[in-house]
Amino acid sequence: MKFLKKFWNWLLGQTTIDDKVIAKIAEVKKEVAEAKTAINIAVKESKDVVTTIKPKKKRNYSKPKGSGSSPKLAGSGSSPKLAGSGSSPRLAGSGTSTKLAGKK
Repeated sequence: MKFLKKFWNWLLGQTTIDDKVIAKIAEVKKEVAEAKTAINIAVKESKDVVTTIKPKKKRNYSKPKGSGSSPKLAGSGSSPKLAGSGSSPRLAGSGTSTKLAGKK
């Protein structure tokens, strides 16, 4: 009977150790999952920082090759030229100022 009691206590002691190990493993798995999510969040935030800091590409404002046309100079279009320095609303060649001066 003593032998059976010792064996039972030994077996009961072994199961409590196993239960402790199983509980510890479950706790470690939870901590690992939490650490994994924290690492994923940190990676996403670091990617956001990298994209924010990265310089943007410069836009290419030049004309495509093969267009064959040179840029027009100001005033060489089909708009009427103004007489004088440009502040006068008279059109060039209208002659209104000389006609009025001669009638006095």
